[in-house]
Amino acid sequence: MLFQKLLTTGIAHQSFSVTNKVRMMNLIGVITTLVSGLYTFAYAFVLDNISVALINCVFTLAYVVTLVFNYFQAFRGGKIWFFVTLMLHLVVCTNLYVTNATGFHLYFFLVPTGVFLLFELREKTEKVTLSLIALVLYFYCENTLNPAPLIELSDSFNHILYQSVVLVIMLEVILVLTLFANEIEANELKLTKQATTDALTGLSNRHAFFEHGSSLLESTKHLNRPLTIILVDIDHFKRINDQHGHFVGDLCLTQVTKLMAAQKREQDMLARIGGEEFAIILPDTTLSEANNIAEQMRITISQHRIPLVGEQHLHCTVSFGIASKSNDASTLKEVLVHADKALYLAKELGRNRVQIFQSPSDS
Repeated sequence: MLFQKLLTTGIAHQSFSVTNKVRMMNLIGVITTLVSGLYTFAYAFVLDNISVALINCVFTLAYVVTLVFNYFQAFRGGKIWFFVTLMLHLVVCTNLYVTNATGFHLYFFLVPTGVFLLFELREKTEKVTLSLIALVLYFYCENTLNPAPLIELSDSFNHILYQSVVLVIMLEVILVLTLFANEIEANELKLTKQATTDALTGLSNRHAFFEHGSSLLESTKHLNRPLTIILVDIDHFKRINDQHGHFVGDLCLTQVTKLMAAQKREQDMLARIGGEEFAIILPDTTLSEANNIAEQMRITISQHRIPLVGEQHLHCTVSFGIASKSNDASTLKEVLVHADKALYLAKELGRNRVQIFQSPSDS
């Protein structure tokens, strides 16, 4: 779609923040071009003034150049070009086409808002300079009479134009503020995801695990429902790193992650909480049910072959420790301690196995 292509002009390989600003600049450039094009049409076919229409057509094409700047990723130049073109256009409208009775010079109010939203924080000089120029030009147009406008308009038509300018300004402010609010929300979501996601595996990280796990544990207490935690540790992971390198170690982590993610249920939470250590929260799950899930994961992982470049396939195994909420373990930390003890026992008994924590009262 052409409109979508115009909005995404120049955003390739840019950071999230820059992408949002460029997309917003493209949108404002397209809207301004369309509005200017409509005025050109009105000058030519409604007011029957070809000379004014031709002059306005030049400004319309000048707004298109903003997208050309962005296409070549000259974002700073594109923004400066746009606002300088806009202010020059407003001066010409107010002091050549018509008079200040039309209210065209009120568009200068959009310049400070626009520059502070679209320019980067480090571009303070551009923001202040363009805002001051807009302020000076506004007062110049407000207090300068045009005794011989190219288009003679009646008072009633001037009033209609004045109202249309106010309406367009309001709509553009609403649009820009909406876009800005969406950008803030998108940034917050991105930051939240970064803060709660493990970069390598894409799983929830340790912080997210403890936050979600503590909340889930409290809810199961009130509902008197079971909750089980599985700790998972890749066997001989240090040896894998030493023998094959960290790239293969990372490959092992991602492969194991995919296999476990495919086996877990939708309501379960799988997180990476350490180097080669993972944790799974299983709500409404008994020890026996968790054991079956862990055993299926263990078999799948042990049978999986990880392809290595120029070498034979690597077999990777994991050990599991399982514990559930009980009278002896009523907090997330206590359940994890029990699961860790079961995991340690699984390692002691030869690895590549599932071990359920047995409390002294169960013995």
